[in-house]
Amino acid sequence: MTDKKCPQCGSRNFQICDEYVQELLYEVEEGRVIANGAGDGGEHIRTSCTCRNCGKHWHPRNLEYTIDE
Repeated sequence: MTDKKCPQCGSRNFQICDEYVQELLYEVEEGRVIANGAGDGGEHIRTSCTCRNCGKHWHPRNLEYTIDE
């Protein structure tokens, strides 16, 4: 849940995109590459939002939200 709204039209229907650097670990044994999962938590790059009603794209400040589903 969040209390943010689109700065252009005031809609509460928008997409949040959090971008992080992610490390993926692989092991190589006898030339075979084996997925070993993700590394430690990644560095946050940026957060952006896109309104589902008017298409406005923006970078929110201090966006706080919880995942409800």
